[in-house]
Amino acid sequence: MRNLMIIMMLFFAPLVYAQQLTVNESNTKLSIDGTSTVHDWTIEAEQFDGKADLKIENNALQSINSLSFNVAVESLKSGKSAMDDNTYEALKAEDHPIIKYQFRSMDNVSIEGNITTMSTKGALTIGGVTKIVNMNVKADASNGIAFSGDITFKMSVFEIDPPTAVFGTIKTGDEVTIKFNAQYK
Repeated sequence: MRNLMIIMMLFFAPLVYAQQLTVNESNTKLSIDGTSTVHDWTIEAEQFDGKADLKIENNALQSINSLSFNVAVESLKSGKSAMDDNTYEALKAEDHPIIKYQFRSMDNVSIEGNITTMSTKGALTIGGVTKIVNMNVKADASNGIAFSGDITFKMSVFEIDPPTAVFGTIKTGDEVTIKFNAQYK
């Protein structure tokens, strides 16, 4: 009888566990979209790292104790070397080779099945300048955990002069959108 009670308690107890995870680079994507006087553009990141300490209960994210996400500036690729070089210069890659995000807090949490939707606040550092940013994020815990979302901001907020080309005749717009799907394992 005692064994049966223990088995029943384990079966009906919610599955709660904390996990220490790292970014799964092969299943992570990040792109930056912007505009210019000639055409819209997209640049994609190829190198990421980061760590997360999460609480998962019943296959859904419940809380984030800590989370970091980093992108190597010189891993940003557009397919056009001149544009890439202008990007690295604008982002001050020589002095600040990493774009960093450090999670601070979450609220407005909603859980439906394996999907947790939340408003997050974190510190984003670009070109050596750190700003607190707010993002709406979805966390899917159905297969590991993947965070997805986007954020739009002006580069000038981070003291970045929007890049120019061809002696200033082509100008990049100040506003960019970062879209991400970051899987942690």
